[in-house]
Amino acid sequence: MSTDYIDQQLERGFRLIPSHMHGGVKRYVLNGVPPGNFLRLLLENDFMAAAGHADEENQRALWNWAVFLYNHVPGICRGSPERVVEWMGHGGAEGLPQ
Repeated sequence: MSTDYIDQQLERGFRLIPSHMHGGVKRYVLNGVPPGNFLRLLLENDFMAAAGHADEENQRALWNWAVFLYNHVPGICRGSPERVVEWMGHGGAEGLPQ
């Protein structure tokens, strides 16, 4: 899976989530940059804890976050704390063998 394809998928889905989150999502997915608490909890699939860390806009968007993550973010970099750590460890999509 190329980084261009992943980037296109993210861009397609960004309409679902608050715009102030786009940069953090891109940095994490493409480059493995550690996300903030809220985003990390979402990526780890801990939506209950994420709700406690969400600002008002992200609280209202929790359903959309689920849709965005499922449909626009590669499954290899989300779903559990272990996957998130591994993804960051190899530098995100840029660190994947092409």
